[in-house]
Amino acid sequence: SRGFFTSRVFATYIDEGALLLEEGVDPVVIENLGKAIGMPVGPLAVQDEVSQQLAVKAIETNRELDKRIGDNYAVDTASYRLAKKMIDEYGRAGRFHGGGYYEYPASGEKFLWPEIYNWHYNKAVSLPNDDIKDRLLFRQIVESLRCYQEGVMNNVADANIGSIMGIGFPPHTGGVLQFINTYGLKKFATRLAELSARYGERFEPPQILLDKAEKGEFFA
Repeated sequence: SRGFFTSRVFATYIDEGALLLEEGVDPVVIENLGKAIGMPVGPLAVQDEVSQQLAVKAIETNRELDKRIGDNYAVDTASYRLAKKMIDEYGRAGRFHGGGYYEYPASGEKFLWPEIYNWHYNKAVSLPNDDIKDRLLFRQIVESLRCYQEGVMNNVADANIGSIMGIGFPPHTGGVLQFINTYGLKKFATRLAELSARYGERFEPPQILLDKAEKGEFFA
């Protein structure tokens, strides 16, 4: 796959954080709930660490490749839109380049760059915390299921270990696919359908989940 397992899953966490920002959610809420689900840091902080510059280059490189091979892999993403704006309008390309969503003073802790509150923040927006947490966590799991379905990875243990050791997926869950086993496959599919109806088809339950839920199977 042009986006291998960990990079595809990792990118969804960053993108969901960016989508929440575009929807007007308070950046502090996004970051705090990212950590509340067990991720090491919030999605905006992760984008800074990876760098806005890298995010933009990755999408634009894939777009060029799409043109050459007639593919449609490089879809538009919120993380790309915001990274592009950050660089083009403000010259902020990430932590290594001096700043991004956060300011990085020479002495003291990093803090959110105040200007991002002028982009999309709307104090009237109040999404349920459980929805925000599930969006940030479940988006990664859905992408993992798609990778499994497509054969990008075909071993449950590899997916679980790779998600924890490779991208910092919450260790207490046992990994992306073990999480589903614990949550319950039918219950998870139902919750995804709810999120899909509210927030978009990116949360639509993959067929492999529906098939296993129908048969009463687990990911093992």
